[in-house]
Amino acid sequence: MSIGDWDVFGDMARLRRGLDRFSEGLWPGREASEGEAVWAPPVDVYEEDGGLVLVVDLPGVRREGIDLRIDDASVTLEGERGRTESSSGVRLERPVGRFRRAFRIGIPVDPSGARATYREGVLRITIPRAAPGGRARVRVEVE
Repeated sequence: MSIGDWDVFGDMARLRRGLDRFSEGLWPGREASEGEAVWAPPVDVYEEDGGLVLVVDLPGVRREGIDLRIDDASVTLEGERGRTESSSGVRLERPVGRFRRAFRIGIPVDPSGARATYREGVLRITIPRAAPGGRARVRVEVE
């Protein structure tokens, strides 16, 4: 294998999943303490039509429980997912509890034009580009 074939980000993701599984074995049923995030939903971020698009997998999270805040430099997503079935399952792999994701945005965006839709467990956030120098912070209502 040459250095050009190395998937460093894939290897880091596999390492994190392994460490998560290991730590779950040490502290089964661990509850989040106040303000602590115990899991992070996967997010795809890309540019589309002159703006930024974030697609977040949030199956089992109620729309009303999603808190989305956007300013000219960052996107912050928080919420909570509870257990939907009996907690005495044979194997429980889906994370529950509080989650939080925060992203620094590398391009100027207009938070006031942001829109979020939530369908079938997938949150799609679109944020239009803005002229540099604009300052705004908004809480986005999820449709």
